[in-house]
Amino acid sequence: MTSIYALIRVDGSMQFRDGIPDHGTGAPFTIQRAAWGGHGLHGDIGDARGCAGGQLLNSMATFVVHALGGPDQRILGDLTIGGDRFESGSGKTMPCGLTEAQQHLIRDVHSAVRRNAGAAEG
Repeated sequence: MTSIYALIRVDGSMQFRDGIPDHGTGAPFTIQRAAWGGHGLHGDIGDARGCAGGQLLNSMATFVVHALGGPDQRILGDLTIGGDRFESGSGKTMPCGLTEAQQHLIRDVHSAVRRNAGAAEG
């Protein structure tokens, strides 16, 4: 099974990439908590290399995180969204790739936010 994460750039574009992003020097935060038998979502400011992408406001990522039920915070720079799974033995969450359902959810939310932004501009 391939591990996938989402990357939302400052320009509003989004793509899915292979791998599990390394938190490195980024600022990870919970978007949706993992629960018994389920997967959660975490965000990390900066891409998989830990680059903060500058201090530009990432409006698209800010709105996507909010629409996914994440914290009400402004996202600066690129944002990665990865999965979390609950390890029953340790009681901790561990990073993992996004499930297909999570990928569809993130893609749909990103598209809806983009449509709403376009309608607001027009």
